[in-house]
Amino acid sequence: MMNLEPVCKFYFELFSSKDVNKLSELFSDDIQLIDWDINIIGKKNVIDATKNIFDNVKGVLPINYYEYGSTICCEILVVVNETEKIHVMDVITFDKFMKIKKIIAYKR
Repeated sequence: MMNLEPVCKFYFELFSSKDVNKLSELFSDDIQLIDWDINIIGKKNVIDATKNIFDNVKGVLPINYYEYGSTICCEILVVVNETEKIHVMDVITFDKFMKIKKIIAYKR
């Protein structure tokens, strides 16, 4: 059984610090990112999209984790600025090498 919560906490720390190089190490080559605006596949494409997200948000605050098998659901608060925050549920799936292969983000 995988223990995904520590990896997800690390992912969100890297995301909040906007460390795209370290984030890239967590991604599988064929990672897929889906949210309310995009649906892309491939590490380079996801990194490029992540850089764009960095330009529009200050960081993320994880609230709760719900783990099942190779998938973890992460309830997070995306901090856009001092007054705007977005509640999001990230569903993150890992491959057998503990690399992130899919992220689906649902905005509330």
